Amino acid sequence: MIWLLSCEHYANGIPLEYAHLFLKAVDVLESHRGYDVRVAPMFIRLEPLFDQSEFYRYTRLLIEPNTSIHDRFLFSPFTTQLHREKKSELISKYYLPYRNRIQTFVEEHLDQGVLHISLHSFHPMHGNQFRETPVGIGFDSKRRQERELAKVWKEQIKQMKPDAKVRFNYPYRGSSDALTSYLRRCFPENYLGFTLEVRNDVILDYRKVIYESLANLRGVLD
Repeated sequence: MIWLLSCEHYANGIPLEYAHLFLKAVDVLESHRGYDVRVAPMFIRLEPLFDQSEFYRYTRLLIEPNTSIHDRFLFSPFTTQLHREKKSELISKYYLPYRNRIQTFVEEHLDQGVLHISLHSFHPMHGNQFRETPVGIGFDSKRRQERELAKVWKEQIKQMKPDAKVRFNYPYRGSSDALTSYLRRCFPENYLGFTLEVRNDVILDYRKVIYESLANLRGVLD
């Protein structure tokens, strides 16, 4: 089985030609609205375990690479007022190239089976509510292989850190609109898609735990 790691909210870069749209948004770009805070060190730690890795180098506020092309949140408040031509340019230059690279890689290795983990971090607070669980594994609960593999992965995490709290499809449903959901529709067979969500205030503390859990998981599958 071929392993693929992706990170759709890795960074908060802005192409120079669109910098003027964000001149008063430095604080927003540096916040979780701009990118997944502290996710990059986790991504770098996990990369050696995977056969291929891809990350999106621009802020999600430019265009959202983790949602379908017709989603109402594809463009942010900073770009939604752009003319149709400029929106088409964002799609062709900054959305499709990233998505197509990943889709092409999956398609080329589908005969061997592809396990894809989309890495994310999430904010500790949701409104006034503190999210106590630090780790979430998202998948499509209707797909038996994903459901069973998620259980094995959770067990591996608990072996590394017995007091770790891990929840399935948390803080978002793994079957909701996302890159993994899109790829499941494209490849109903031989593709397994998971989202790994780690709370951004503890993500650095979980790098070793997640790395070792995935190393053990790969050993089990191989």
